[in-house]
Parts: sequence; structure tokens; C-alpha cells
Amino acid sequence: MNFEEMINAREGSMHRETTLIGELHRKQVDGKYHHVVDLNPSLIDSIVFCEALKSDVEWSAKRMEKQQLHGLLHGDSNGVYEIELEAGSFLTLESLLKSNPAIVAQKGFIDEVFTSLVEYLDVLHAEGIYQLCLAPQSVFLRKSSNTPMLLTHGSFYQGMVDLDELYTAEYQKFVAPEVLARESVDERSDVYALGRLIEHLFTQGEITYEYKAMVKKATAENPADRYQSLAAMKSALENKRNTRRSVIVLAAAVVLALLGVWIYVDFMPEQNVVEFVEPAPKSEDDPFGSSYFDPETGLLMEDDASDTSDLDRMYQQKAEEIFRKRYAQEADRILSDIYDNDRLSGSEKNYRAGSHSMAQELIKLQSEMGEEAGLTEEEAGRIGQEIVEKITKDKQAQVSRKGYIRPTEEEEQ
Repeated sequence: MNFEEMINAREGSMHRETTLIGELHRKQVDGKYHHVVDLNPSLIDSIVFCEALKSDVEWSAKRMEKQQLHGLLHGDSNGVYEIELEAGSFLTLESLLKSNPAIVAQKGFIDEVFTSLVEYLDVLHAEGIYQLCLAPQSVFLRKSSNTPMLLTHGSFYQGMVDLDELYTAEYQKFVAPEVLARESVDERSDVYALGRLIEHLFTQGEITYEYKAMVKKATAENPADRYQSLAAMKSALENKRNTRRSVIVLAAAVVLALLGVWIYVDFMPEQNVVEFVEPAPKSEDDPFGSSYFDPETGLLMEDDASDTSDLDRMYQQKAEEIFRKRYAQEADRILSDIYDNDRLSGSEKNYRAGSHSMAQELIKLQSEMGEEAGLTEEEAGRIGQEIVEKITKDKQAQVSRKGYIRPTEEEEQ
């Protein structure tokens, strides 16, 4: 035996990892080392488990997705005793987190785990199969890849008399309550399991805003309170991220606008005359015909039937008008405080502190009024930004170099 073989033999005999159904370790097979899972003795004593495992391994052999880990079941006259994994070097997700906890901070790692599992769980669900448990000890990875892999699938074992033999205490946190209670299982059971896994990944650090909101809903005790599908779960995560980006962009725009005012006051003594164009006169024709918008119910009421798409457009326009009018009034009130004589002539530190507080208030009002008007967060953000920029420019035109409000023509006379 050469040195390399001695090292491999030592690694194979010493390093063992606990998994849901047994211990993972390296074993020499036909002169080569392979990863095998020695099945738990308490499980192989169950005929139901052994038959379910055979069906599971047979079904898995037909799947070619990268998230499926294949295995060959070994047995003797006493029954099955181990699963020999396909060629490769494997470890459990739990083992990776212990040996390299900083991996969760690596850009894209958690997103890859989440996205890959959602993608493969959707495949399972299309076949009427559910994972049910996503404990980190039951998720495998190749040592050269961060793509999660699954060896067995929980719904094959729902016929076991005592599920506690399979889902022991250390795994029950990752299993939905209805599974352990032997109630009906569906896609929401996997939503729960995936939520618990993502929550576990963040135990080494602070969970991000978008994942925190998603995990909270996904791990609700009552299935009806969870996301009804993995697609809805993934969509919620993406929406939270988009909302966060919109808020950041709006806040940045407000801060830049206020910074522009400060620079303008100090370095731009010349005042530009701002000409305002009178709005086009309103048409006497009622665009709603015999329809009208009821702000109490939030509905478009009508007497005569009309095309659905036209009603949707009219409703959207009316909602935007309401939002623009209300938000413009509040934004003008808030921004007027920034151009107060005392504030503009005060210290830069106090000015910036007040600007930050004002920006937060504008963002909060935008979200509340947008929701009341029935607008999406993206639409409210876009319109809100337009209004803030418009009012800011108007206010700038009234500011003198010394930081005081330009008097009106009547006051000059």
C-alpha cells in the first residue's frame, strides 16, 4: 500500500457523517474508494422502510437532474444494509457548515441552494412526490460544487408505523407539523421544510430582510397560513428584493436632491426664472361616461357595460390621480420645512439630519398612500420620485445664495 492509499484508507475509516437514514463514509469497493451510507439498524429492522427504500432508489435512478444523487442498494440474506453512492466525492450540507461556516456569507451561496432546491422540488411535485424533510444532514453536495443534492424522498416512507424512527428529535424541526401528525401532506409541507433549512443557514449570521419575511410565512404552523406553492414562495422573495431596491433608489434620489440644494445655495448665486406651463383645459367630455370612481369602496361604478380593458385603464388613471394629488400635498409640506429660513441658515450637520428624517417620512407616506390608492409599490415609487424631484426643483428656484426664501413680487413692492 502506497502513501496515498494509506491516507485514503485512514480518511475512509475515520471520517463519518450522520445523515437522515444512516452514516456517510468512504469505503473501498473493488480496489477503489466510494462513498456509502450505512443504514441505521433501527430502520432496516422495519420491513416497510426497506420496501420504501427500494422503491425510492429505483425511482431516483430514472431522474437525470443535477440535484438527484443516485445510489446502489446493497443487501444480503439478512436484508439491505447500505447504499453505495455514485462516483464522486460527497459531504453533507451540515458537514460543510461546520467545517466552513463562512460559506453562507459567500455571494450567491444561499441563493443557489434555495433556487436549486425549488427547481427540483417542483419536479418532485409534478410526480406527486414530496421531500418533507430538508435537514442539512439530509442534503448532500459534491466537494467541487455548491449545488444541493437529494438522495431519498420523504413521501415514500409515510407508510411507516412509527415515523419517529425516521424523523428523530434532531430532524423534527425541519419537518412540518402535519407530517409528524400523519395528516395529509402537499406542496406546503415542502414550503415549511425549505423555510426551516434557509433559517438554519442564517444561524451563523444575521438573516437578510427579504429572507426573514419569507421564512416567517413559510414556517407558519398552520398550512393555510404558508405560501400555497414553492412558486409563490420564490415570487415573494423576488418581490421583497424589488421593493427594497425601489426604496433605496427613492431614498438616494431624495438625498441627492437635497445635497444639490446645499451646493446650489453655496455656489450658485444666479437665479433662473422658471416658467410654468398652464395645464391643458379639461375636456368637458367625461372619460368615464356613466361610470364613476367610489373612493370608499375603491371600485369603479358604472351603469352601462364597457370594455374591461378600458375600465382597467380608467381605474388606473384615477388611482394615480388620487395618489399624485394627496402625495404632492404632503411632499410639499415636508419639503417646505427643508427650505425654512432657520434651517437653511443653520449648520450643515443639522441640515443633513433633518434631511434624512424628511426622506424617511416621504418614503413611509409614499408606501401608505400608494397602498390606499391601490397602486403597486413599483408604481408608487416611480410617481413618488417624479413628484419629489418636481417639488425640489420648484423649491430650489425660490432659494437665494444666502439661504433665504426669495420674496414674491408683491413683497418686493
